[in-house]
Amino acid sequence: MKRIKENNKGFTLVELIVVLVILAILAAALVPSLLGYIDRARESKYYEEGHAIYTALQVVQDEQYAKGANPLTGVAAADTAILKEVNDMVDPTALISATITNKATGGKTHADYTITGLEIKFDSQDGKNTVELSMADGTWTQKSITAKSGS
Repeated sequence: MKRIKENNKGFTLVELIVVLVILAILAAALVPSLLGYIDRARESKYYEEGHAIYTALQVVQDEQYAKGANPLTGVAAADTAILKEVNDMVDPTALISATITNKATGGKTHADYTITGLEIKFDSQDGKNTVELSMADGTWTQKSITAKSGS
């Protein structure tokens, strides 16, 4: 009997419960902050997708300018050629619509149109959300994020 008591290696039930309670308290404290990190990362991803669309629209606008066409003021479903060109550049993000504000700079004969304001609606790369962002003076603002039906 004495040998059994001396050979008692292991944890008691009380010790195990105390450790589990401590782990549960730590998990309860960390989970909300981790979820906050995930939300901020997702939002940052949407801003990056918006910036990619902005860059693609500026490229398309520069091409239009080189052809002597007027600067873009908007892109809608009817503008299939422009939508296709932009969406080919930002795939798998899919631009749905855009309202563009331009600023003409340069001399009288050679105006350079730069996009200074933008409101865009697009389907995100993950295919789960439709995102609406606006950009003014280089600062992005989130207007809405809507879960796509069936996601």
